[in-house]
Amino acid sequence: MSKTFIAANVIKELNDLGLKTFFIVANQPLVMQTYGEFEKFNLSKSIIKSGMEKYYNPHAKNQIVMLQSYTARCDKLPDLKPDILIFDEADFCAKGTMVKKIKERHPNAKIIALTGTPTNHAGYLLDGFDFYHRVVEVRQLQNEGYLSIDKNYIPLTPDISNVRVMTTGDFNDAELDEACNKNYIIDDIVKSYLKVNVGYQGIVFAININHAEKLRDAFLDAGIKCGVVHSKMKKFQIQYWMEAHAKRRIQLLINVGMLTRGFKSVNLIDCIFTRPTASLPLFIQCVGRMARIDHDGHNFFRLFDYAGNIERFGTWSEPRLYSKDTEPKREIEFAPVVCPNCFSVIYERTGNTCPECSFIIKAQQEKREREIKETERVEQVVEIKALTGSAGAIESLTRLLGYNANTFYYTKVLPVRVASVDLDVFNSEVIRLANYCRRKSYKPYYVVAKLRDKMEVVG
Repeated sequence: MSKTFIAANVIKELNDLGLKTFFIVANQPLVMQTYGEFEKFNLSKSIIKSGMEKYYNPHAKNQIVMLQSYTARCDKLPDLKPDILIFDEADFCAKGTMVKKIKERHPNAKIIALTGTPTNHAGYLLDGFDFYHRVVEVRQLQNEGYLSIDKNYIPLTPDISNVRVMTTGDFNDAELDEACNKNYIIDDIVKSYLKVNVGYQGIVFAININHAEKLRDAFLDAGIKCGVVHSKMKKFQIQYWMEAHAKRRIQLLINVGMLTRGFKSVNLIDCIFTRPTASLPLFIQCVGRMARIDHDGHNFFRLFDYAGNIERFGTWSEPRLYSKDTEPKREIEFAPVVCPNCFSVIYERTGNTCPECSFIIKAQQEKREREIKETERVEQVVEIKALTGSAGAIESLTRLLGYNANTFYYTKVLPVRVASVDLDVFNSEVIRLANYCRRKSYKPYYVVAKLRDKMEVVG
């Protein structure tokens, strides 16, 4: 049951009391979706939006208002004197200057705010939401058949420990791109999804346009039909790919921030999240696109988390309560185990086998962890070789330390070099000192100390 459906019921009662409403949306697809929902209830309706003047009727009891269009020209329009202002997706626009302008334009109107995530980016209850009334959790709606049940999969998690969280409440885009937009990560995403792909319709959330296009090319190379939509495309291109997805000519639709709000489809089963986010409302909004019961009779959807979001926030359907002075209160689930074969998140372990695919977990989990570490080591060696041109220095430090020396080489040894010292000379000195320390059983930091002395003398 959608918020618009509930709002239409409320508006019908308000109209019966002789009250007029403004239903205010901030997303273009929501305009016609709301119009269609009002049509089902035979509500007196009109649209205030540029380019849709043929739908405008000043005498209608209910105006569907596009926030941006109305605030840009409300001074030129007649005052329709609404009794009630209903703001859809209030978490998105609660503090905006355009909302403030509408309130000033209609100071006597009562305000109703609608949102499925009544929080700001920090996870606190939005101002104006002061108490709970008849709380209905997602799990209850799932059990009663109103929402699809989420099945969660964690095939891999990128390392974003060095990515900063900005004042907007989400990760720094450039740093996120640098950490996640790597060819080997994208290849792993596609390979792991291929193992469990059964042809379900789905959407993919990407970091940026370049990331989305790389994902598209990788999925196409793997034989999965897909398309991309983003804000830099022409309107007809977006419509083409949206229609191709709706009519099932393609399986996956990859997007960059375009399907977060206002996207309504009941044929979706697979949600592939490749974009890490620090915003709980954004995570809930994105995954919520999949929650409608589909026409084919499936009562579930599959969330593939390649971004570590489940680790940060828990599963999408976890019970949560919000307050003005504390962070969201979660009923923490049992610590999950991820099946290395089908990547299912397992909360109730009754043995060493996966309940989804009957795979023996323990031994395979250890094997997969070793494979992941080895893959990371190989990738780091490739990057260091490209940066320094030296494999010998890495191998010498590895023998000295007795484990993977890549991090040591990056963070401790490389910064010691000064620009006036040739790279080959520097690498040769690293090899000589590392081998000397190993023979003498000196500590590894001896290499750094001696290099620093030598570099200062040379400099």
